Amino acid sequence: MKFADNPNQAAECLRQAIPLMVKYSIPPNPLNYSLWYAYVSNVIPGLNTQMDKALETYGTCPSIISEQMFRDFLIKEEIDNAEDLQTALMAVMGSLESEASSTIENAEAFSDMLEDSLQALQASHVIEQDENVAGIIEKLTANTQAMSDTTKQFQSKIDEAQAEIATLKQELEKSRQDASVDALTGLFNRRVFDMEFSQIASSKDAKVTLVMIDIDHFKKFNDTYGHLMGDKVLQYVGKMVKELCLPPLLPVRFGGEEFAVLLPGKDTATAVQLAETIRSKIKAIRIKQKKSGEVISSITSSFGVAELIPGETPDACTGRADVALYKAKQNGRDQVQIAN
Repeated sequence: MKFADNPNQAAECLRQAIPLMVKYSIPPNPLNYSLWYAYVSNVIPGLNTQMDKALETYGTCPSIISEQMFRDFLIKEEIDNAEDLQTALMAVMGSLESEASSTIENAEAFSDMLEDSLQALQASHVIEQDENVAGIIEKLTANTQAMSDTTKQFQSKIDEAQAEIATLKQELEKSRQDASVDALTGLFNRRVFDMEFSQIASSKDAKVTLVMIDIDHFKKFNDTYGHLMGDKVLQYVGKMVKELCLPPLLPVRFGGEEFAVLLPGKDTATAVQLAETIRSKIKAIRIKQKKSGEVISSITSSFGVAELIPGETPDACTGRADVALYKAKQNGRDQVQIAN
């Protein structure tokens, strides 16, 4: 997106953007400055619509949503151009590889033809009459073989370059995910939870409820059935929680066998209802072991629910949810407890 503002217009947009960022507790980083500059400029209607929706839902604009809007509206053209350039580069390299292969085949065919001709000349005793002919043909044969070898090396370099580009692309995508996504479950990780909860809670009229989830007796389960089976349970629970907690809810893997869900704009009653749904679905999990045929049906979970109190810090709210979760464990597990 290109902006053609003169200095006075640009200064005015900045004067409007900064108070709004303060009002909605937006971190003052370059990405957000760009986003809110575009917002007050009102030159991208789609961006403004999504921003207004986020502010209505969260009372702020969470970092994840800000980053997505930045990619979608401000640098999408650059990203698309980069993708197009990479695609074009790969196409050119593919064409070069094809041409190199064809050249190698032609060079080898030509070399074979020269070799056959040399043998035919030797058989007909022409070489005895003119040794120069033999020398010329042998030289042509050697040069053709050298050309074939050089072309093979060129094709090898193209193959290596293509492989390197593909690897770099994979590594770049992986590095983006590693910073925010739990590799085992595919959920967002604790880092994202802390960042988003902190920003939502910093809003003056923040309304958000937290659900903490812990799989009961998980250490014993790992000891009994093995860590691979334990990982499968975590993956299944993570997938199920993700399917049940659609945006604007934020499900995360909190750590170990613990999960958490942030419910922006939702009250305790709504959070308890969600927790009960998750609890019943976890309890219904049935896993059959391939080797023994045994069906595992003893998986349960405990829940702690805490609604953010005005002026409360995210850590304090998380602490209250943990206390409620511990109370659920003490009272027999497989239940939901509400924080005081």
